[in-house]
Amino acid sequence: MGVADQVWGDYPVYYKQPIRWLRYHAHTKPHFFWSIAFGLSGPLLIAFTPLRKKFIYDDHVPVPQSYPLEGPRDKNLTGYDD
Repeated sequence: MGVADQVWGDYPVYYKQPIRWLRYHAHTKPHFFWSIAFGLSGPLLIAFTPLRKKFIYDDHVPVPQSYPLEGPRDKNLTGYDD
């Protein structure tokens, strides 16, 4: 019998009390509870990405991969201006 059993009482049965079972594990083993919760939220976030693009905001402008040279360089620069 561990310390968590003394504090939280008997182990709840999943099929009879699922909410109590989740609360028990959230308090006694939070590392398992939150890792599973974050892992299950990933597919949900992927499913809502098209809705985000449509209703909230579009994707960002891609970062340029090179320096944009739009015209000829100024030949009159002197010193550290170049």
